[in-house]
Amino acid sequence: MLIAASIFTLLAVALHIFIWVLESFLWDKPRGMKVFNLTPEKAAVTKEMAVNQGLYNLFLALIALVGILGVWASVPWGAALVYAGAGSMAAAGIFLFATSPDKRRPALIQTSFPALAVLSLLLV
Repeated sequence: MLIAASIFTLLAVALHIFIWVLESFLWDKPRGMKVFNLTPEKAAVTKEMAVNQGLYNLFLALIALVGILGVWASVPWGAALVYAGAGSMAAAGIFLFATSPDKRRPALIQTSFPALAVLSLLLV
C-alpha cells in the first residue's frame, strides 16, 4: 500500500502544481480562461485572488511531497504531512463538490488523487 500511497500522493502533487500554474500564471490567458470558464473582464477582476489561491495549492503540494519523502525516509512526521497536505486537498475538493453543483467534475478531479493517497496511507 505504500507504493499506492506514494503514487497517489505524487499524482496529487503534480495536479496541484498544475492548478497553481493555471491560477498564478495562466488565469487571464486563453488556457486559464477556458479551464475556469472566465471572461477577460472577470479574469482581470479576480486575478489577484487567483494568484493567492494558487499559492495555497502550491503549498499543499509541497507539504504532501515532503511528507511522502518523509514516509520513505521513515521519519515520524512524514505521514502527518501527507495527511495534512493531501487531506486538505481532498477536503477542499469535497467542499467544492458539495457547494458548487456546476463544478462537480473539477471537484472530483481535484479530490480523487489526494483522497486515495490518504486512504492508501491509512492502510500501510
